[in-house]
Order: sequence, then structure tokens, then C-alpha cells
Amino acid sequence: MNGWRVASDTVDKMQKRVECDLDTIRNWSLWLDVKIIALTMVRAFAGEGAY
Repeated sequence: MNGWRVASDTVDKMQKRVECDLDTIRNWSLWLDVKIIALTMVRAFAGEGAY
């Protein structure tokens, strides 16, 4: 949803990816899951790509 699922070819990109994952774990809720699913579907149909 935030674009960090693409290849992490630098340490900075990997760090951002891990920070995003940890933030998702810390703030998990059913609402967050629904939001992630909805945004993924919107971005996939809009052609922005979903990873």
C-alpha cells in the first residue's frame, strides 16, 4: 500500500520497508486490514500496481 514491497536494492529502502512493517504490526486492527485491502484493490484497478 505504501510502495515498499518492491525490490529493496539499497539499505535505506530496506530500512523503510522494515519500519513500515513494524508500524503496521504495532497499529494492527481489523479496520487497518480492511483499509489495506480496499486501497490495494483501488490501486490495482487504477493501474498503479499492487505488490
